Amino acid sequence: METVTTALEYLEGINLASITLRIVMSMVCGGVIGIERGKAHQPAGMRTYMLVCMGAAMVMLTGQYMYYHFQTGDPARLGAQVVSGIGFLGAGSIIISGKTKIKGLTTAAGLWTAACIGLSIGIGFYEAGIIATLAVSLIMTHLKKLEYHLIFDDVWLSVYVELDDAVKMTDLVQEFSSVGLVIGEVRIEKKRKGFQKAVISLKNTEHKSREAVLRFLENVEGIQFVKYTA
Repeated sequence: METVTTALEYLEGINLASITLRIVMSMVCGGVIGIERGKAHQPAGMRTYMLVCMGAAMVMLTGQYMYYHFQTGDPARLGAQVVSGIGFLGAGSIIISGKTKIKGLTTAAGLWTAACIGLSIGIGFYEAGIIATLAVSLIMTHLKKLEYHLIFDDVWLSVYVELDDAVKMTDLVQEFSSVGLVIGEVRIEKKRKGFQKAVISLKNTEHKSREAVLRFLENVEGIQFVKYTA
């Protein structure tokens, strides 16, 4: 136990081992969070999150270095500048379409959180950085399905479809709207020879059952395969 305590105290100081560990750990933690955003085809993906987290860690490392070696500087003040300055990236990831539809808030919040994780790792608070990374990953990957079931269950539906290349989205919009289904968002996953994959968010304005909506989609001409994503 004493050996572990000594090692932790060593890694909380400023030395080559702690600097390397903090930079690598911040990159890994940022990458773990960014993977999910990249899979969701968001503007900020794995590399962006890695850079944000590592950059924040570097700021705290620099502040700690200045304080230790020159007895000047304020690491907390530098960290505060990161927290406020990360807003420009968050704002760039938010897209407003129409009058009320806003996308990218989760990505913006994730970038801000990644910066905070980088700050904690950069100052040597490894435990908080690791726990926060696991918590954010859980929120972004697993709680999305729970959110759909608790809040949007019968109002917003998310479906994965495989469409013929000849299918036009305008035709789908008209056909869906005829039965009270409004397309909110279309995310093209992959295009392959003969068909394309997409995830579509549908607003179920007539509150049809999930089974009834699925049966309708299965009979739409041009849809080869369909299933719910949540």
